[in-house]
Amino acid sequence: MARPRLVDLSTKRTTAAERETEIERIARQLARVEETVTWGRVQNDAWDRLCHFIFRVRTADGVAERARGIALPAGVDPKEFADYVLRRWYCFWGARLAELLFLTHPNVLAGPPKDRLVDFTIDGVPFDLKTSEVPIALAGLLADPGANASTVAAWLYRHQSRERRFHLANRIYLVLHQPNAPEEAWRLRGDVTALRASIDGFLAQPHFVNLSLPGPDGNRHPIVTAIIAVTAPISTRQLGLALEIDRPPPSRPPADAPVVSDLQMNLPI
Repeated sequence: MARPRLVDLSTKRTTAAERETEIERIARQLARVEETVTWGRVQNDAWDRLCHFIFRVRTADGVAERARGIALPAGVDPKEFADYVLRRWYCFWGARLAELLFLTHPNVLAGPPKDRLVDFTIDGVPFDLKTSEVPIALAGLLADPGANASTVAAWLYRHQSRERRFHLANRIYLVLHQPNAPEEAWRLRGDVTALRASIDGFLAQPHFVNLSLPGPDGNRHPIVTAIIAVTAPISTRQLGLALEIDRPPPSRPPADAPVVSDLQMNLPI
């Protein structure tokens, strides 16, 4: 099933202010899911067929309510199914969030509403956008994604979904990279600060990779692609903790050292 597009968010008539409002709205809804839903169950077609409504419902509460109403008649566990549906909804709307962040740039235009292979164009070149956590097989390469962009992109193309979902169109990969806690990387789908920093940084100095890969027809196809690693920004608190850890313990002053008043201002180091 082709991923539906939401025309009202991607037309040229959408203003910058409206787009930012929608970015904030999506982020707030995704935060609600992040706080309450566990991540884990493998995606399966049977449960997917029960929750096509995720593409139309705009709130986390609305999704949970619809899921609970479907679960019992379908003979599935309401809590497990609701979590499963909310995870799918989180991924879909996280992708919409990333698209909107690309569209804040003047050289990025939305793709045709019914074209599942073109989410937007960059300087007139069409791209599909794909967001995923770092596969285990690529964990080492993503330590320096820029240096290994060709290898990473080729691997992702070869191991993407088969059958109808397989394609060799131009694609930009947002790769969620959380080196110290890879099991938490999914949360970056809703992290506006991390996504915006990575997307803005890439578009300021874009680096595209040209590949030639074999398709199902046996022929090689030219591809323009890019790898954008998304990592959680270091917060002020985290930075402070890191500095405290790296800083050697203070030495004890000599007994005859002058007393410093508690009211003395501490100057920045």
